[in-house]
Amino acid sequence: MHTIQIDERWCKGCALCVIYCPTRALEVAARFSPRGVHPPELVRVERCNGCRLCELLCPDFAITVTEESRVHA
Repeated sequence: MHTIQIDERWCKGCALCVIYCPTRALEVAARFSPRGVHPPELVRVERCNGCRLCELLCPDFAITVTEESRVHA
């Protein structure tokens, strides 16, 4: 499973991450961020494949993708 963190203080609302998400896991939020833009949000967690395209395309480095480590019992 992957976690996507979006730093809304840095996001300018360009939506490149949403447009180019190959699995359509991200959407533009209806709410406004503190900067006054509609930030992206992960709405379909199960679709995220961790490709990091959103992280790579973000011109403001506002997105960080991390993979949750699995503990073997």
